[in-house]
Amino acid sequence: MGFKFEFGRPRIKNISEDEILDELEEVAKHFNYSYFRRSDFNKIAEIHSATVERHFGGSWSAAVRALSKRLKRKNITLLLGRQRGNSDETMFNEMERIWRKLGHRPSRDEWRKMKPIISYDSIYRRFGGWTNACLKFIEYKSGSSVVSSHKVFGKVDTSKTRAISPKVNATEIEKTRSISLNIRLKVLNRDKFRCVFCGKSPATDIGTQLHIDHIVPFSKGGGNNLENLQTLCFECNLGKSNRDVAE
Repeated sequence: MGFKFEFGRPRIKNISEDEILDELEEVAKHFNYSYFRRSDFNKIAEIHSATVERHFGGSWSAAVRALSKRLKRKNITLLLGRQRGNSDETMFNEMERIWRKLGHRPSRDEWRKMKPIISYDSIYRRFGGWTNACLKFIEYKSGSSVVSSHKVFGKVDTSKTRAISPKVNATEIEKTRSISLNIRLKVLNRDKFRCVFCGKSPATDIGTQLHIDHIVPFSKGGGNNLENLQTLCFECNLGKSNRDVAE
């Protein structure tokens, strides 16, 4: 007997609520039990978010609430809405993951291509800019702020202030001795948040501390212009001391 062509199609097997919640829980686990969107779910799950929504009356929020209740019974908290965004540590952990994978500071496009669990825009808004976010991350990883070269162990080195070139007004140097945050950010961004001598970065080398160094020292008339500043790790900066690199 030949094959019989029929217009009707067999109905797709209904998926139980437990099976749907199992899938939701697996995706939640992937995102460290933080809130995830439909698009996030569809990238990982075996079923489509539309199936989930149909089961819960067309509401994604209802599905998430059901998942939250199930996790609560297991003493697991699903971070929802603002809770997800309140942790700087969560953002920094994701920055570290992507930074390490790329081997350098991620650009906006590189960040988005890595399918992060936290959006570029969320981090940008939190820290008032991507470069500033990278600075805060570096400070978080190194356990200290990024300082300028005349600071050693938190103290200001004034031992060389008298050896000022006669061409430079001492008062002007004292006024500009402290490098502004804006300039520091530009230097770090230009140098890709790593030491220009040895290549170390707090993102990839644990314990690395970055300093903003004057190529031509203050004591020899060097200023705070971008061309005279560079990023050094603590060890390289200590080794360079007050010497001009050209020397």
